[in-house]
Amino acid sequence: MAWLESKTVFVSTSLFCLPVLALCAVLCLPLVILATVSLYISAWAIHIGQHASHTPSWKHLIQQLPTRPLTVVDINLNALRLILAWITLIPSLVIYVKWRYWTVGRGRFSHIIQRNLVYSNNDQSTCKLDMYYPDIHVTSTSIAEGSTSTTPIIVFLHGHEDPRLPNHRIFYTPYANTLRELGYIVAVLDYRPNSDAYQDIKEAIRWVYRHVCASSYETEMIYVMGHGTGAKLAFQVVLEDIFNKAKCHSLPSSSQSSDMSNEKHDPSADEVSSTDFLPGIEGLLLFAGIYQDEALQLVKKHHELFETSCDLIDFFPRILFVHGDKDTIVSPDESVDMYNMLGEVLPADRRVQVDVRMRLYKKLDHTRCITALVPRMASLPDKMQKTLTKDIQEFIDLPSDVAV
Repeated sequence: MAWLESKTVFVSTSLFCLPVLALCAVLCLPLVILATVSLYISAWAIHIGQHASHTPSWKHLIQQLPTRPLTVVDINLNALRLILAWITLIPSLVIYVKWRYWTVGRGRFSHIIQRNLVYSNNDQSTCKLDMYYPDIHVTSTSIAEGSTSTTPIIVFLHGHEDPRLPNHRIFYTPYANTLRELGYIVAVLDYRPNSDAYQDIKEAIRWVYRHVCASSYETEMIYVMGHGTGAKLAFQVVLEDIFNKAKCHSLPSSSQSSDMSNEKHDPSADEVSSTDFLPGIEGLLLFAGIYQDEALQLVKKHHELFETSCDLIDFFPRILFVHGDKDTIVSPDESVDMYNMLGEVLPADRRVQVDVRMRLYKKLDHTRCITALVPRMASLPDKMQKTLTKDIQEFIDLPSDVAV
C-alpha cells in the first residue's frame, strides 16, 4: 500500500510538473535561439577580423566561416579570455598613464622613448619597434670627442601564446621602462607570425646595431631577451647565425672566402644581404621559453660542430634560462631539457668557457615572468620582482674580471 501511495504521488507530481517544464521550454526557446545566433555572429565577426587581410576574396572568406558548434564556442571562449585579460590590464594602464603624463612628462618622454621606428620594409605596419634610453644619455660633447658609452642593449621579443599578455609592444612599456631604469637601452619590437618572424628579428637586431652605432654607444654589449615564443625565436635566430658563422670560419682560407667573410661581418652596412651575419650577441635571456622540436633539433643537428669547430665556443652567447614550476602554458621541462642538451653537446674541456645558467622558481607562472617587473598600484611590489631583477643584473652586469 505504501508502495502504491508513493507511486501515485510520483505520477501526480509528474503530471503537474510536465506542463510547467513544457511552458519553461517554450519560453526559453527564443533565448536559446538568440544566444546561439549571437555566438555564431560574434565568432564569424572575429574570424573575419582576423583573416580578412590574408584572404584573397570575400567569397573565399565566407566559405571559411566556422560552422561547427565546438569551434564557435572555442572562438567565443578565447575572445572572453582576451576581454578578461584586458580588464586585468586596467591597473597597469592607470600606472602607465600616471607615469607617462605626471612622472615623466611630455618633454622628458621624447628624450627617453622613441616610438614606431620602422626597422624593415617587408611590412611597415607590423615591423616597428620602440627604443627606451636610460637617464644617463650620450651627450653631444662625448660624441664629438669620439668617446663611447658601455650601456648594455636589450632587444626584447614578446611571446604570442599567453592570452593574458597582448601581442603588441605598447603593452610592454612598463616592463621595458623597468629595464630602462636598471640602466639598459631597451628595444621592444613587433614581428610577423610564423616563418616571417625569423627574418624580421634578424633585421631588427641589425637595425638596433646600426642605430646605436650612430649614437656612439658601445655595440659589443647586445643582449636578446625573449618570453615564451619570443624566447624560442631568440634562441633559434642567434644560434642558427653562430652555427653558420662557425661553418664559414672552418672553410679553407682563400681570397674568395676571405671576401665573403668580410662581407658577412659588416652588419652595420645599410644594404643587408641574405649572407650577412648578425652582430655579436653577448647573451640570451630566455624566460619561459618553448624549445621542443625545432630548437632541440637545431642543437642536435649541429652536435658535431661543437666538437670540431674551435670558433663556435668563442661565438657562443652566454645564456640565462628562467622558468617557473607553476607555468601551465609552457612546461618548465622544456627549459630544463634545453639546458641539459647544451650540457651534453658542449665539449667537456671547454664547457667552463660557456656561461649557461638555469633559474627555476616554485612560485613563478608564465605570465608572472613579465608582470613581476611591472609596477603595481599597491605600494608593495611583486615578491618576485627583486629576485628576477637580481638575476638580470647579475647576468648582464658581469664584473670585467669574470666576463666571458
